[in-house]
Amino acid sequence: MKLILLLVTIFSVNTYAADGSSGCGPGWFVSKKNSLLSSALRATTNAVLFPSVTLGMTLGTSNCTKHSIVKNEVEDLKFATENYFEIAADASKGNGAFLTAYGELMGCHGENTKIFKNRMQENFNQLFDKQNIDPTSLVKETYKVIIKDPVLFQSCFAV
Repeated sequence: MKLILLLVTIFSVNTYAADGSSGCGPGWFVSKKNSLLSSALRATTNAVLFPSVTLGMTLGTSNCTKHSIVKNEVEDLKFATENYFEIAADASKGNGAFLTAYGELMGCHGENTKIFKNRMQENFNQLFDKQNIDPTSLVKETYKVIIKDPVLFQSCFAV
């Protein structure tokens, strides 16, 4: 038990964020004091609740800053809403200015734009529902396509 506490304490020294705090997450509800012991307690609490806590921390809850993916979602959704039909037309061909712009907005640049366009064409039926025009669904499904591709996941979601 002492070994576990010692290891948590040692590793918690490295958990301080750039602003001097010790990170974020549900651990903040356990202890808000900014000390080595409370930092270790927060880190342990967050570790115990892994992986469910990760989503909330990414979305900006529990005293966390929103991840860049979440911040960009507003721009992605706005573009998808304003250009839904143009993106669909380009995705059906696997090329076009709107698809390129959408891919770059999603963070896929350079050589990865071609991969992005190919994946959008390959997954056209998943991305574009013929019954409903739903830009929100398009953005969510596009994230799924990017996440499933190891190259796109590493490059487009790079922080």
